[in-house]
Amino acid sequence: MKKKVRGNGQGTVYKDGKYWRAQVTHYEYGERSTKSKSGFPSKTDALRWCALNADFADVAYCPSFERVFVEWSAAHYPTISAKKQEQYDRVLDRSSKIAKRKFNELTVRHFQSVINEQYNSFSVRKIFKNVYNMMSVYAIRNGWATVNYAELVELPPQEKPQKRPFTADEVKKVCAFYEKTHNMYAAACLIMIYTGMRWGEISTIRPENIHVDDGYLLGGIKTELGKTGEILLIEKIRPIVKEIMLPVNRVAKVTSEGFRKGYNAMQEAAGVERHTVHECRHTTATMLALEGVQPAIISEIMRHTSYTQTMEYTHVSRDVKLAELSKIV
Repeated sequence: MKKKVRGNGQGTVYKDGKYWRAQVTHYEYGERSTKSKSGFPSKTDALRWCALNADFADVAYCPSFERVFVEWSAAHYPTISAKKQEQYDRVLDRSSKIAKRKFNELTVRHFQSVINEQYNSFSVRKIFKNVYNMMSVYAIRNGWATVNYAELVELPPQEKPQKRPFTADEVKKVCAFYEKTHNMYAAACLIMIYTGMRWGEISTIRPENIHVDDGYLLGGIKTELGKTGEILLIEKIRPIVKEIMLPVNRVAKVTSEGFRKGYNAMQEAAGVERHTVHECRHTTATMLALEGVQPAIISEIMRHTSYTQTMEYTHVSRDVKLAELSKIV
């Protein structure tokens, strides 16, 4: 296969059978030497090795946006989670319109243009801005830029999303769909609804922390209470936990993007309106409130630090509130 020669001392990568090989050239006291390494499973891995081992002797050299990303990520990725790495890789994928441009040619309008094209979501656009900002700082430190234009990018106002829990009828439909198909995404949906688990918990909990017969599991995230508190398992959900989380957590093998796609497809097949993954957790709190469970107990089950926080997770309809108000004699 033809070698992929990078510009100006950036090294060379090429396919070597099943794997990728990377090679860089060094010059010291007029002597030329090369350094190479093979066995990389992907081109990106080979490029990152080049980024850590290349010798940029030409001070006038300015890398492209794509190249800065490769170098910056090679240094930064070991410090962050796999989920974060996945999010940041998507930033590169969706920055194709500026990927080949020299980094010192990019201004606010270039970064803003890419960010404006993303989903109408504050959180997604914030990730883009954060990545561009970190890349800009990295480029300035290496002498490839003088101004951090990324920090001047404007994000849309952050609107508090309106969460919509599953209705009782929709929960029944997901249950029926699971019983018919044993679909993993339906199973995960039901586990989150009947335990209050977050996606970040169900996708990372290790099998040794799952105590089905004793009715609980451990491995929460976020707050200290969330991390140390028991996640309770009612009888109804225990067989489903055993099926998809023991002896191996099957959910953990799916990327967040892959899970979202499978979860959305499951909802369509089950005949329910589309809900976000986090709305499963809102459904837990809402169902408990509708059953008249005391606020303090709901907070304990949800592993919230205060009932004020729990209140944000309960969504009681107007009809239900009117019916309760009508009980006044």
